Amino acid sequence: MLFDNSLDGVEDSDSQVNQALGMVNLAPQDWFEFFDAEQARNPSRGFRHE
Repeated sequence: MLFDNSLDGVEDSDSQVNQALGMVNLAPQDWFEFFDAEQARNPSRGFRHE
């Protein structure tokens, strides 16, 4: 299946699917908004190195 009708409109930041997946709005007017500091990556988690 190439098109999943249940995901239609996922690009809309107000859609339930968008909010449930925690997607980022990539519209140019939103490029310079700060991310939510309370949901930032835990600094003690470390990084994977290859």
